[in-house]
Amino acid sequence: MTTHISGRITKDQFKILDKIAKMERTDRSSVLRKIIDLGSREYFRKKAVEGYRRGEMSIGRAAEVAGVSIWEMYDILDREGITIKIDRKAIEERFTEDFGV
Repeated sequence: MTTHISGRITKDQFKILDKIAKMERTDRSSVLRKIIDLGSREYFRKKAVEGYRRGEMSIGRAAEVAGVSIWEMYDILDREGITIKIDRKAIEERFTEDFGV
């Protein structure tokens, strides 16, 4: 399902849209949808990284915001050079649950 919207972009943005449409051999609307998809993924990933870096969210919440698995979030944080914070109590509880120790 699609919805019609209208908005204003600069001439430079319009030229970029046209250039990509020609490269992709498609129409501007398709390019705009693709750019919104790519941009929104990047936006949420950056929000998750910053939230985790500032201690505002857990690794699980950051992964949820970024739309990735926890393991993928670990990789993202590693690539960003962010030290992973480990909750010792949570690890001990999980270990006890999994192994009964």
